[in-house]
Amino acid sequence: MAHRTGQAREQTTLFPVMVDDLVGTHSLVRVIDAWVGQLPMNKLGFTKAQAQRRGAPPYDPADLLKLYIWGYSHGSRSSRILERECHTNVECMWLLRRLVPDHKTIANFRTENSSALVATCAAFVEFASKHRLITSKTVAIDGTKLRAVASRKAVLHKDRLEAQAQRNAQDIAKYLELLNEQDQNEHAGEISAVDVHTALGELKARGEEIEHRIKALTQMGRSSLVEGEPQAQPMHGLHGAPGYNLQTAVEADSHLIVHHEVCTERNDVRQLQPMAEAAAVVVRKAAASDGGGSDGSKVVAVADSGYDDGAQIAALGGQQIITFVAPKRGVNPHGLLEKGAFTFDAQKNQYICPAGKVLKCKRRSTETNPTAKYTAKPRDCAGCALKPQCTTSDRRSVTRHAHEDAAQANVMRVQEHPEMMDLRRQVVEHPFGTLKHVILGNSRLLLRGLQGAKGELSLAVLVYNLKRVFSMKGATWMTQAARG
Repeated sequence: MAHRTGQAREQTTLFPVMVDDLVGTHSLVRVIDAWVGQLPMNKLGFTKAQAQRRGAPPYDPADLLKLYIWGYSHGSRSSRILERECHTNVECMWLLRRLVPDHKTIANFRTENSSALVATCAAFVEFASKHRLITSKTVAIDGTKLRAVASRKAVLHKDRLEAQAQRNAQDIAKYLELLNEQDQNEHAGEISAVDVHTALGELKARGEEIEHRIKALTQMGRSSLVEGEPQAQPMHGLHGAPGYNLQTAVEADSHLIVHHEVCTERNDVRQLQPMAEAAAVVVRKAAASDGGGSDGSKVVAVADSGYDDGAQIAALGGQQIITFVAPKRGVNPHGLLEKGAFTFDAQKNQYICPAGKVLKCKRRSTETNPTAKYTAKPRDCAGCALKPQCTTSDRRSVTRHAHEDAAQANVMRVQEHPEMMDLRRQVVEHPFGTLKHVILGNSRLLLRGLQGAKGELSLAVLVYNLKRVFSMKGATWMTQAARG
């Protein structure tokens, strides 16, 4: 029996095939076309949204935005790859109506419209809220580190630069000593004076460059600097490679990223309040439009121990944002009594130890140091039977944060509802996996600087949200919703 054979490549058809027939009716590309088609490109801030009367007509930014969304949804971020897809991929031909922009035009669009891409990502969250896809008032907050364009070799450390400057000065001193010896000796050695002067000039130029870098680090108040991309920071999570910190707030029911931010912080400790406040605005607005509550309704924010900060927890509590933040576990190598074994007397502003002795306040909290210190008397600890279990010093001390009450209330909530930590993992980890492994392909960013990172990651978050809604509601519903 013969194998199946296709048509001859030279065969002509009476009725040519339309490109529209080659794209499935339930394809994601149709959703992209419908949703981007209704966006106010000029209002979002895209360049060339208004065509000029003179000169060659530019490409419509809506077409280039469609191309990028389609590319990121298939793991293709390179402008050269996208240009090639416009020549060969049927979906790209359909999406851009056979337009083939060159890779430089494609790349410039992403570089020039980073702020507009951030606004476009927010517009999709607004679209999801408008169509009642954001249904709960619980958000999970977490951060991840992503590699910048610059490599690890571009990181300049102040201590290493100072060591280089010292070695460079020693080399200069050796060459000067060699010149002095040659001046005193009538017969020059194997190394000529010209070669020595050339080497000295190179060393002095290198020394000036090192000093310039050290001065720049000192003025910026930083211990390290990424050459070529100074806004990036060496991240511990990236093994010292330069990168950025992507913060996300994910709604618990839909698993949509309702708010994201890109920063240069190496940890998450200062991100709880701004992320929770921004996410609360979105979920409260969605609840109000659905008739489920007012703008002042309670919102629940869940986060890991990296966000444990009493001041921010207290500030959020005053805004009706209830936190479930995993408390930081202090290191207790000697197995001594924890602070929880001591009772705080708020009226007298003192602690009572398990043996009934008083620990009085010896240092009050200030704005720069928000912890107060409570210390027992040495004679009370000297004869105490619990001292071996309590302290290795001559007396026991306990510190108390200015917002200790709010922090302890958060600890009690987490202990009473341990399932909230399971909820956090279930909600926030999957979006990160999709963003890093599927959309970004485990590779570094392509745009330099913080603003470039914001634009590129906004595009990635937009694609994640769009694909999430696509899997929830399907192509037919999304196309109809986009077209109103």
